[in-house]
Amino acid sequence: MIVILFMPEPLNRKVLIIDEERQIRELLSDFFYFNGYKVILADNGREALDILMDKSCSLLIIGDISDASEVELIIKIRSVCVSLPIIGMSIENKESKFLRAGANYFLLKPFIIHHLKSIVSSIFSR
Repeated sequence: MIVILFMPEPLNRKVLIIDEERQIRELLSDFFYFNGYKVILADNGREALDILMDKSCSLLIIGDISDASEVELIIKIRSVCVSLPIIGMSIENKESKFLRAGANYFLLKPFIIHHLKSIVSSIFSR
């Protein structure tokens, strides 16, 4: 059973989701899509950088990727997109590494969807 939690009006916000795990991309995509967000998916760091160069995004979610270090990718993205909110997530506890690299929040996989909802709500309520 999947429970979808609705968030405040997204105002045409785009969320870029990067994760090599198809199931995680689909779960996050469904969550944001059903809450009215435009969703862009990438399964590796190179693709994500190309997308960020071509499109504006309101939120970046970066999970586990194999073609690059997630931390190095966050540093590269942060140098180009200074104010872009970034939520990092990993199966390993890399919270301090992600936050030092420039992520705003970190979720340890498996995560609770209620926790993600509260983080997203706090990002967009500012």
